[in-house]
Amino acid sequence: MFLSVLAACAGGGPTDTAEPAEPAGLSFVNENNFTFEGLLNIPSFPVGAKADFSMSWAELDKDLQCHDLDPVADIDNVGLMPFPYLSEAEVEDGLARDSLRQVDMGVYLSYEPGDTTEFLLSQVSFGGTDPNIEPLFAEDSGSWLVVLTTGTGVALGSRMLAFVEPRDAETNHAVSVDDGCALLDYSVSLTTLTPLSVSTDTPLTLEWSHLTVTGQGSPLDTTKVSRVMVAHFEDTDLAALEAQFLDLETLATRTWSAPHLSGVQADLAALVADDDQTPFPGFDDTGLWLVALMCSSCPVPAPLGLTLVSFGG
Repeated sequence: MFLSVLAACAGGGPTDTAEPAEPAGLSFVNENNFTFEGLLNIPSFPVGAKADFSMSWAELDKDLQCHDLDPVADIDNVGLMPFPYLSEAEVEDGLARDSLRQVDMGVYLSYEPGDTTEFLLSQVSFGGTDPNIEPLFAEDSGSWLVVLTTGTGVALGSRMLAFVEPRDAETNHAVSVDDGCALLDYSVSLTTLTPLSVSTDTPLTLEWSHLTVTGQGSPLDTTKVSRVMVAHFEDTDLAALEAQFLDLETLATRTWSAPHLSGVQADLAALVADDDQTPFPGFDDTGLWLVALMCSSCPVPAPLGLTLVSFGG
């Protein structure tokens, strides 16, 4: 044994014939992530407690991103979400930070309005059954959030938010929402992150197993990543992107994306252009590039993760 160790130290051991490791793809970690600070100012409407009420959105023509909205064609679902132990301010803060937990909410109630622009409390259902919710709609029963969405999933495609506040002394039983532009105030930083560095030899794979915090500063729930997107901007600088951050997809020269079903990695070569479904060709040294982990069920329409890509040739 001693002689074999001595021979190895003298350079007489076997030659290492292991194959060289494959080059690594893109690893998205916390230092690469953008920062997003959002503030929600959700309108609150007092209505009579333990009684039916109506809410109309017939005059709603701008959503919470201040985008144009058709009150008939664009609203597919009404969600009523009670938070028994949280104040309205706490719900607003939790939504803005994406930090609310399932245990914070009571049952999820919903109604599909079809071609109408109004719902009644008595019309909401729990999984298709009548919950007889009016007796529970009581003063001091917590916070009651109405979410108007495009799509019928829970909080999927949120377009407008409003609180309804049950009060014993209130005689009003009809409210309406008409403008989402004032709901969301935000600031974004894209200048403090560390970009992902790529070259022509970098495999077009992205993994985020060590990304633990969202851009909002909350723990990342990787199951919320619903779509992976790459965006290219030929004539837009960082200041313009920060100023119009929630319009990234419309500002982009081109975007490529694909649904993400599970896991913490994605093959970027499998992304397709959102305009003509052609495959993602890879990064180059023109303009600005970014990669984003999107969340379709998050009330605030900001990515969970987003970083810039620096091309090194």
